[in-house]
Amino acid sequence: MDNKLSVVGKLSEYYSENPIVRSLLQLVPGWGSADTLLQERANQIRSERLKALFNELAEGKHELTEELIQSEDFLHGYFCTLRAVINTRHKEKIRLFARLLRNSVSGDAGYNPDEYDELVSILYLLSLREFKALLLLHNLEAQYPRKSDENDLQNTLTYWKEFQNEITKSFGIPMKYFAAFMAKIERTGLYLRITGNYYDYNGDVGRTTDLFTRLLEYVQESS
Repeated sequence: MDNKLSVVGKLSEYYSENPIVRSLLQLVPGWGSADTLLQERANQIRSERLKALFNELAEGKHELTEELIQSEDFLHGYFCTLRAVINTRHKEKIRLFARLLRNSVSGDAGYNPDEYDELVSILYLLSLREFKALLLLHNLEAQYPRKSDENDLQNTLTYWKEFQNEITKSFGIPMKYFAAFMAKIERTGLYLRITGNYYDYNGDVGRTTDLFTRLLEYVQESS
């Protein structure tokens, strides 16, 4: 039996009550025939990843309609997302991709194909623990708003040690590697170190950016 038909057929049966998801399944690119146990295992993994994607797409306040999934904007976002999901290991991160797609094309934030490509690429490059680190920092920034007599550095230092301790504890990152961990995140544009000529400042403190706030508009479950 053709392997792609076998995998998609099984998932189609699973989503028999959801015609929208079944339609999307037919657009999944084909895979090689399962001549080896290794190929069978690889296809099983892909199937599990797709299931995580479609489960999330089927939920949420923004309903997917037949008209929507036939639109060029949705199909562009869908295929872009599909490529990233197939190569993503963590189910939690796959759910972020699904929310990004669902809330971008059917929400109120406004869909921009170029921006969507960029956000998918950024999310793909970002590890799950890097995303969680950014989310923790973003929440601390909201918890400790800047006072009128503070600059960005002074404000950030009020919670930076708390942030640093939580990251090293939760993710098992040795303190000596913490600065490198944050510097690696900076490549995404979601976090930037604070710059300036401040007394006794080594440049290893930073804040999340407006781009991260934009990404959160799409991927948070409450979106």
